[in-house]
Amino acid sequence: MMKKILGIFMLIAGIIIAVGASSANFAYFEATRDVNVTVVADDNELIDLKPLQPYARINSNGEMVIQLSNTSINWPGHPSNPNQDETWATMGYGMGISPDSTYVFEEVFEVSNHLWEDVSICVGITYDGDGGILFFTGDYVEGAETSSLSFTVPHGEAVKVGIVLDSSGLVDGDSIDGDIIITADNGACED
Repeated sequence: MMKKILGIFMLIAGIIIAVGASSANFAYFEATRDVNVTVVADDNELIDLKPLQPYARINSNGEMVIQLSNTSINWPGHPSNPNQDETWATMGYGMGISPDSTYVFEEVFEVSNHLWEDVSICVGITYDGDGGILFFTGDYVEGAETSSLSFTVPHGEAVKVGIVLDSSGLVDGDSIDGDIIITADNGACED
């Protein structure tokens, strides 16, 4: 009889342990791991932004800027330009764009895909600011420019981006100032 009572007691204890163990909730885990990420200039990163024209450059913060003015260090009349031509400053050459005009610049910069994974990326480019800037890829075809551009960059390749500057309604002394917003998502762009 004692064996039966002990057996029943063991069965009940086993059931209680099994029920208790199955309803346990995990509460915490802690681990320390190394992370090493190098911050590099826009033209040396995994998704590169590489200037292709003198009015696009990498600034001292490592960011690509597009600057068509006499304050750009690449402007031929700028004192910091190693190839400075004082005639540009004296004559006021190339200090910006004309009022009420449209300028088309092909291949201003390129976006390349050097991710370690063998994947394509979908790049989006928009402009947020004063004045008109439109974008296009490849050679300029009138009407193909857009304020919101998306294109696919296959792994290991680059796509060249051009810009259209529209100064309609602007007068001497006005400016086109803002931010070009560039995003990249995993995978090819959807049509």
